[in-house]
Amino acid sequence: MRILFVHTFYKLPGGEDAVVQNEMELLRQNGHEVELLSFNNSAGGLSKLLFMPYNPFSYRATKEKLQTFQPDIVHLHNLHFAASASVIKAVHRAGIPMVMTIHNYRLLCPSASLYHENNLFLDSLKAEFPWAAVRKGVYKNSKIITFWLAFSNYINRKMGTWQLIDKYIFLNAHSRRLFLDSTFKLTQEKTALKPNFAQATKVGPRPATDSYFLYVGRLTEEKGVITLLEAFAASGAWLKIAGMGPLEATVERFAAENKNIEYLGQQSRQEIDQLLEKAEAVIFPSVWFETFGMIVVEAFAKGIPVITSDLGNMKILVTNGFNGLTFDPGNPGDLAIKIKQFMDLPKDDKRQMHENARETYELNFSPEDNASRLLEIYSQVN
Repeated sequence: MRILFVHTFYKLPGGEDAVVQNEMELLRQNGHEVELLSFNNSAGGLSKLLFMPYNPFSYRATKEKLQTFQPDIVHLHNLHFAASASVIKAVHRAGIPMVMTIHNYRLLCPSASLYHENNLFLDSLKAEFPWAAVRKGVYKNSKIITFWLAFSNYINRKMGTWQLIDKYIFLNAHSRRLFLDSTFKLTQEKTALKPNFAQATKVGPRPATDSYFLYVGRLTEEKGVITLLEAFAASGAWLKIAGMGPLEATVERFAAENKNIEYLGQQSRQEIDQLLEKAEAVIFPSVWFETFGMIVVEAFAKGIPVITSDLGNMKILVTNGFNGLTFDPGNPGDLAIKIKQFMDLPKDDKRQMHENARETYELNFSPEDNASRLLEIYSQVN
């Protein structure tokens, strides 16, 4: 099968970018011919923003790629800004089936995260046009840009652009339910569930000393970074933080004031793998409805439990007391309690939790299982 991936890369490397590369390589390993049509937002931001409803340059680039590669199916990922919905038009006019993986909530709300001003923001879900989001300026605190993003999505809804996609792939049932219950007008038949995956890895013996808790991700409010910092400042447990983002200065301040908090900055894929080897547990404190959380599955692949907020998809991935612990979202006191609870676990109980984490990976997030699910989805529309 000839498969074309379409993805707009982010200015800062993120989980979506990694998922695209992982899926392409997985399909190649299974004997399929895969190519990538990539866009990026690194330059010409204003012009790309203006062309959000329909970008003729992206349309032409897509049309040319379809003519040269002649794929059997097109798999869309991030279209935000540079690619735009014009890609969908080009694929449809070429008569090629297409699927799209939903990594966020941008098609429902300009915020993309359903989160604003330190709270979940769900007003857009039931609105025909997200005026509440516009008034609040949920995208970069700009009412003008928020309106333009909302208008771009709205006009494509009215034109039926989003209905041209043959199948929407959701990473979890919680995200799918939000879409089905919204004004997006998506039917169950046009959806499929397929989580992300992580490469299999050998699980070594747990370190007897020098182990720590680990956070890997963007340093932003919706990721629960403030909750993370306050909890560990109170607990005294050793925390290592890898990542970068708007809250970097705050993280550096906490690290300077608390010797148990260590800020490592942005780390490579290899460095993160090495950090996971000695981690007691991964902390995942998000306060928005995460669509997945790649680091959770990467931790499970190495037999590392996860301590996460009891919210949305996270409470589906992590079963409290089985492959990790859950805490009250945005509550640093409760997170501190769960950190101590984990540290105080008897050795046998902790070992069992590590084994359960690995079992969770093997049953749900292996490359073999993921390839089978993805090819089944393709066959349904091809």
